[in-house]
Amino acid sequence: MKPKNHFLEEQWSSYIILLLLIAVTLWSAYSLVRTDEETPQPRVSVLVEDSSNERWTAFRLGLDQAAREYGADVTFITSSVFSSSEDQKNLIGQEAAGSTDALILSPYDSEETDYISGAVKLVYVETDGIRDRSEGTVAVVPPGRKIGEALGQMLLERNGPKLSVAILLGNTHRYSQMEMLQGLTEVIESAGGSVFPIEAEEEDLPDAMALAKKADLIAVLEDRLLMEAAKLSASSNFGESILYGVGCSPSNISYLDRGVISGMVVPNEFTMGYQSLAQLTEFLKKDIPVMKDIEVGFTCVRTDDVHNPANEKLLFPVIQ
Repeated sequence: MKPKNHFLEEQWSSYIILLLLIAVTLWSAYSLVRTDEETPQPRVSVLVEDSSNERWTAFRLGLDQAAREYGADVTFITSSVFSSSEDQKNLIGQEAAGSTDALILSPYDSEETDYISGAVKLVYVETDGIRDRSEGTVAVVPPGRKIGEALGQMLLERNGPKLSVAILLGNTHRYSQMEMLQGLTEVIESAGGSVFPIEAEEEDLPDAMALAKKADLIAVLEDRLLMEAAKLSASSNFGESILYGVGCSPSNISYLDRGVISGMVVPNEFTMGYQSLAQLTEFLKKDIPVMKDIEVGFTCVRTDDVHNPANEKLLFPVIQ
């Protein structure tokens, strides 16, 4: 039988070892937290046209979700409606010369982006930038041509072949507008129909709508323009709704639900916001070696299936 004092010594040694293990564990946890706190988060500036417009609602929710999950300091730069690429150029220059680590950008003009420093890490959203892009520059965009084709098929399903379609265009300096126009035109004309493109900004939209009403259907390829067209349609004796378009804003979703807009192609802008920041943050933290272009999806929604569960998830995104 072991002496009592020897037994107590063993117990005390075991107790000391246990305390040391606990101390080491706590210190390791503290060090990890401290290191995480002391490591600066990547600073990302987001620059889009008319930043306060509700059409960016889902996009911003996606950004917020990614910022929470990946750890990024995101600044959504205040901007108005641009009348030229020069308006946007000054804001980009300020951010690129400042303390930001990277930019997420929806360019006013897809061709005029050569003034952006190649040293700035950049993600294009909504519409692709110049085709010859510098290293560290990628695009996270909806597929413009496929969206145009999908909208064309939606129109044909309503009226059949040989219909006439008036197409209201927004900013034609963006590749996305012209790609959607190309896809829509090819689908309608291949079915024996005809298209009538009309460049329509908000100031002359009533005249453009009056002209467009001569066609069988009206298609609008820009969210902001679609919202204004729907507002005109809802406030006037427009008769049966013949308005279709590409959109994502809560107002346009409401117009779609009410039947003012008969059908809409809805790009997944939540995913666009989420993927652009998630990939950029991983790249800046060196968790991935390179960034890649990402093509986000879209859904065709008609008035009568707005509240389909799958569509509701896209139309009414909620940050987790």
